[in-house]
Amino acid sequence: MILLSGIQTRDFLKERLVEEIGLLPVKPKLVILQIGDNEESNVYIKQKKNFGEKLGIVVEHKKLSSDVKEQEVIDIIDRDNKDNEVGGIIVQLPIPKNLNISNILNSIEYKKDVDGLGFVQRGMFYGGNINALVPATARGVMSLLDYYKINIESKHVVVIGRSSLVGGPISQSCLKRNATVTVCHSKTENIKDITKTADVLIVACGVLGMVDSTYVRGGQVVIDVGIHKTDRGLRGDVVFDDVKDIVSAISPVPGGVGPLTVLSLFQNLIDAQKI
Repeated sequence: MILLSGIQTRDFLKERLVEEIGLLPVKPKLVILQIGDNEESNVYIKQKKNFGEKLGIVVEHKKLSSDVKEQEVIDIIDRDNKDNEVGGIIVQLPIPKNLNISNILNSIEYKKDVDGLGFVQRGMFYGGNINALVPATARGVMSLLDYYKINIESKHVVVIGRSSLVGGPISQSCLKRNATVTVCHSKTENIKDITKTADVLIVACGVLGMVDSTYVRGGQVVIDVGIHKTDRGLRGDVVFDDVKDIVSAISPVPGGVGPLTVLSLFQNLIDAQKI
């Protein structure tokens, strides 16, 4: 069994990213806008700030109260849109339910939408525009496949999860590489029969420990995108110990896709300077 290490992949790609940043005339600033005080968001933002510091990138964290008005958020984003020092803006999700997420994300100038979640960037991505920014988690999954030389062209890829933030972009990224893609979700019947037909199984359903040994067969590559905080530490959507001795390769949680999601955000920040 091959362990697909996101940490090893990240460290390799980080060196390339540092070289690319060194060629820029001006290093772009990343602004992270946080609304409320979600514990998991605090952890993710700290990771991004730490990684940005290692790259020599300024990461400005703007924290707003959960009762902030929608227009106030949009006004802050608008000021950053007009600030030439700011190269990228992200809104840390989730945000309070009383705010319209679509209005807020779409107020970000598309050239600074480094999460790729606004209508313009999503339209570019799904429309096949070569300058589109790939949402960070999907880009991280593709980087993991590339590093371990896992070619998915003409292969059957099954993705569990269809969210617009994760499952959808992953499926689209695989289609762009000429894979045959099947998307499974909560309403899929006979899901275990389908997942066992996959050459590559990508699990992004957001359900702790959903996929166990009954979902897989020998010879498969399994990539676990899920991450859950438990009393036993971080766990994924896949029961790792139950699956690892069956499949040919698997990504762990923690240490799999997670580290690459942070890296991908900064890759997008640098790519956004070319749009």
